[in-house]
Amino acid sequence: FRLYFGSGLCQQAAQNMQQVTRSLLVFRITGSASAIGIVSLAGALPHIAASLFGGVIADRMQKKYVLLMSFAAFSLVALTVAVTMTLGILNAKTWWILVLCSVFQSSLMGLMIPARHSIIREIVGREQLMNAISLNTMGTNAWRMLIPAAAGFTIDAFGFEAVYYIMAGLYALGAVLIAFLPLTGKIVASTKNAVG
Repeated sequence: FRLYFGSGLCQQAAQNMQQVTRSLLVFRITGSASAIGIVSLAGALPHIAASLFGGVIADRMQKKYVLLMSFAAFSLVALTVAVTMTLGILNAKTWWILVLCSVFQSSLMGLMIPARHSIIREIVGREQLMNAISLNTMGTNAWRMLIPAAAGFTIDAFGFEAVYYIMAGLYALGAVLIAFLPLTGKIVASTKNAVG
């Protein structure tokens, strides 16, 4: 559970950084409040649609691998945005890059969340489930208070691209922690039956 919890803190930190950073970045680039709305919508609608399939994926695939692939993809998206800023590619004419990234991340989130929530019981068992959920919720809420402020200070001191590089690193660290999780669920059960 420590590995799962650590990966969750990495994910939540990166997500909370992005919520502040992306909106401010879009406004700084375009000067348009409507652009913020477009990027926010692009980050919400795909999540709803993808969630319809997320539960099916969580039931049929190994949850560890769903999480691992999602974290790796999140890291790649954050790194892409950071590199486009470093190279001067992201500007008032190319802010649609942020829209595409929002659509992709939102879709991934919808596919990943069911696996992320349902794996908790498989890691800790029924007896420790409430404690695990409580600890997970506490970590999420603490990050919601602290991380947006940290993102603001980082933007002010080092710029937007620094935040995106940090986000890419956090997602990559989360993926490393997920990689050490044991296999869970139906695949484990079928493997044990085949062996024993």
